[in-house]
Amino acid sequence: MYRGKLVTLRPFTEAESARYLEWLNTAESSSQLGRALPVTPLEHQAWYEGLVDRHDAVVFSVYPEEDSRYIGNVWLWKVHPIHRSAELRIFLGDPEARGRGYGTDACRVLLDFAFRRLNLHKVYVYVLASNPRARRTFEKSGFREEGLLRDEFYVDGSYRDVIRMSALATDPWPPPALATPEVSQ
Repeated sequence: MYRGKLVTLRPFTEAESARYLEWLNTAESSSQLGRALPVTPLEHQAWYEGLVDRHDAVVFSVYPEEDSRYIGNVWLWKVHPIHRSAELRIFLGDPEARGRGYGTDACRVLLDFAFRRLNLHKVYVYVLASNPRARRTFEKSGFREEGLLRDEFYVDGSYRDVIRMSALATDPWPPPALATPEVSQ
């Protein structure tokens, strides 16, 4: 487990995966993720099993420090051992968890893990240009804008611009968060 100021990151379990599926199939989540069709239980199970077998992904569940409620996930995707880079993805499915700083803290803790534990040099993220709240979360976490990808994603019947942002291990920013591994006995 890795702790930040507001959240703890824990390994993503199959039990949490069932709640994740419920969140995925809400209209709001489908739109944010660019999904046209609901995710079926069979499709989701195959995704989870494939995720567990991947060597280029590290997935954590996010828990607020004040309670034991699972609120979403943050993960590194396409971890590249030669380029020492990865894509950060985050999904806070619990609507009550949004706007409370949990996403920012989870990103900071994951960046700390990426730079200190995995020795990555660069972590990047894609954010819809039409989502200023997400962009601000990433900026507060230490990400900087790299560029605009025009008409990159097709969401809700139209093409959307996407901003690519990144954080480097050498950037002078407030994070890495004071994430410390919890030693299990």
